[in-house]
Amino acid sequence: MNSSETIRVALIGCGQIADAHLSQLARIPSANVVAVCDRHEDLAYQAAARFNVPQTFTDMHQMLDEVSPDVVHLTTPAQSHAPLAIELMQAGCHVYVEKPFTLDAHEAEQVMEVARECDREVSVGHDQLFDPLWLKAKVWIMNGLIGDVRHVESILGYPIDGKFGQQVAGNPNHWVRKLPGGLFQNTISHPLYRITDFMNADDEPTIIGGWLRKPKFDFPTELNITLHTPELSGQLTFSTNLPPQRITRIYGSKATMALDFDAQTLRLTKRPTLPGAFAKIEAPHSNLMNAMWNLTSNMWRFARSDIHYFAGMKTLFEQFYDSIQKQSRPPITKNEILHVTRLMDRIFDHCRDADEISVRNIDTINRELEDATCLASHA
Repeated sequence: MNSSETIRVALIGCGQIADAHLSQLARIPSANVVAVCDRHEDLAYQAAARFNVPQTFTDMHQMLDEVSPDVVHLTTPAQSHAPLAIELMQAGCHVYVEKPFTLDAHEAEQVMEVARECDREVSVGHDQLFDPLWLKAKVWIMNGLIGDVRHVESILGYPIDGKFGQQVAGNPNHWVRKLPGGLFQNTISHPLYRITDFMNADDEPTIIGGWLRKPKFDFPTELNITLHTPELSGQLTFSTNLPPQRITRIYGSKATMALDFDAQTLRLTKRPTLPGAFAKIEAPHSNLMNAMWNLTSNMWRFARSDIHYFAGMKTLFEQFYDSIQKQSRPPITKNEILHVTRLMDRIFDHCRDADEISVRNIDTINRELEDATCLASHA
């Protein structure tokens, strides 16, 4: 392919996240969505009807034979990502995989090996790294506004009573409940890669923390993990007690930066330079100027119809397609994909080990209480 050719795109899996993919693909002039596929014919039909896709299929092999896509987007449950990605690459397609990339690092390594053997490109949905807000923050960091990055705090509010959360909680056989990392594995790659974006791909941070379950739930619902490397620490919080939110705070040696992806605001907090009481005026004045910048920026983007929840997804798609056409470095490297997947494996293993230790400690305490009660009754 060359850069002047249109990319023929197909999508497999017409569930909720497929709408985001199809809506952003419709904004890319070089992308020609030729087909959607889902084993449930009604899901494929409604997706095609709403996004003007010319063909629908319930069989992937028939789709590949009839429309010959250049790139296939996988928006199926995570359990199918590795086998489908491998089969698609062996059929000659490049593949974009919605997060989580695979069930574990072993599957991810298999996918990468097949990509190498077939000379195909594969990417993953780390789209928030391409959100306009994150890209602006990275420019500010590269320009030295906060100094050296020392700590990153990444928060995901995920109310369990939300539409998708209710489906997961109410169905013990839901595919999310069957993931090795359960509820967290389907979503924490987003807050996690906002931390690992400041790490080296070969970093193996020390992991502290664990998961908890709220009363009335039979699966873990809360996650708090701290990551430590010699140069950087990170705090990852997943909470079903919080309203929906995607917030990251980046602490540097000179200043702090706070990003709210939903409000599309970027706040810079510097140490006051004025002495004494003057600092109490300098700080709120700086906050006011920052607020005015956010207001002006968002009003300008609104006027241009340029505020989109999945804006980063569109940019990532475009850069992935561009790397295929130019045979250049992909926007998300294979090392980055493997780094995040391996770290997720380590986090879930750590949480399970902590759970086992907690259960053993509780059993020991109960036995000691029983022994003490028995001794007291014979005294």
